[in-house]
Amino acid sequence: MKKLTTIALVIGVALMLAVPAMAIDVTWDGYLRVRGFLAEKAPMSDTADDYNAYYDMKWRTNWTLTVNDYLRIRSRWRALNQVGGGDNSDLSNFEIRRAWMLVQTPYGLFEAGKMITKTFGTGFLDSESSIFRINYSTKIADKVVFVATAQKALEGDGDGAGVTGFEQSGDDIDVYGFALVYPTENWSIGSLQVALVNHNNGANSERYSANPYFTGKFGNLALQAEGWIAGGDAGKNAAGDSVDFKEYAFNAEGTYDLGMAALQLGFAYVSGDDDPDDTDYEATPPGDDWEKFYILFGSTGATPAALGSVGNFSDTGGNLNGYMTVYGGASTNLTEQLNVGLSAAWCQVDQPSEDWADDAGVEVDLRVNWTFYDNLTYSVIGSYLFAGDYWKDASESVNGADGNDDDPWALFHAIQLNF
Repeated sequence: MKKLTTIALVIGVALMLAVPAMAIDVTWDGYLRVRGFLAEKAPMSDTADDYNAYYDMKWRTNWTLTVNDYLRIRSRWRALNQVGGGDNSDLSNFEIRRAWMLVQTPYGLFEAGKMITKTFGTGFLDSESSIFRINYSTKIADKVVFVATAQKALEGDGDGAGVTGFEQSGDDIDVYGFALVYPTENWSIGSLQVALVNHNNGANSERYSANPYFTGKFGNLALQAEGWIAGGDAGKNAAGDSVDFKEYAFNAEGTYDLGMAALQLGFAYVSGDDDPDDTDYEATPPGDDWEKFYILFGSTGATPAALGSVGNFSDTGGNLNGYMTVYGGASTNLTEQLNVGLSAAWCQVDQPSEDWADDAGVEVDLRVNWTFYDNLTYSVIGSYLFAGDYWKDASESVNGADGNDDDPWALFHAIQLNF
């Protein structure tokens, strides 16, 4: 991280931020990343293009502007977020992704603006995004952290594009929540409770959820667990019947450090829904940040979204059939800079659509992380899916007789320079 008290910052070729000397204190960090993708047979179709290879890149910076001990502004900017070789000459790819103020008072911290959302506890079920919200946080008895939030997930007023007006007032998606977290030196426990009220386009649904988690380290053993339960009124189905939310998910994972090597074992369950027209909505949003295995649960690149021509079990794929998986693996440090890991996951579908099979197969991943320098890392993931009949049935449902049961495989690598 670099610290400046007198600055003239130039971002790209189009934006300059200048501040008077000693008027503000600025800290910043970020990364420049280049990634490569190679995949074959992900759609599992004889006619669909089953070979894909390309590069992409992104430059991201995070900034904190400290006005004084009580007032700060944080922001995130990115540029060149594109497939390699894409035209960026019009600078349309430059974005200020987040910007929000932080106001410290004797009664707690207030935050307002566009900031991170859909992250809590561990990475399980997370889908990091940026959205307008207002937060309040404080400590209770110097032990428990209390956080309250109000967020506008969708503004439907005016023309439906966030323009203020009276034509569709209240045609929104609003989120209200609070969290309690108890952190200690070796472990942390907490729970997030959320009410999501959706009145957009006449949806009239209300979902209430609880999201508890636990993380801890006890000697060489690290444990973590996270759960999700949601209920409420999901509106009406096609037949006009009332539909209820009934969503469940759970993940537990343990890692044991042997020094030169580490062992990991875990279990995850995410409820699915095989019939969108019945009176229960059971598909838990799976989250696209829990990329425990590249093909089955990943959201990076085109391979996961194309799996079986219906997409894998991440939000990116949009597959809402749910799953249960048992996974494990081992990793070792060959040198101080080089870590290699091998892992495998057996997966079964919770509620397969139509008459599809529930066998999702077994995925094997080889992961390599090579730290050239303290700030420069090269990572490689090689994945092979011994595809179960679920993916064959899914592809045949989309592609007809052109669906097949060829096993998909993928190779992903990235070099990232942090600063």
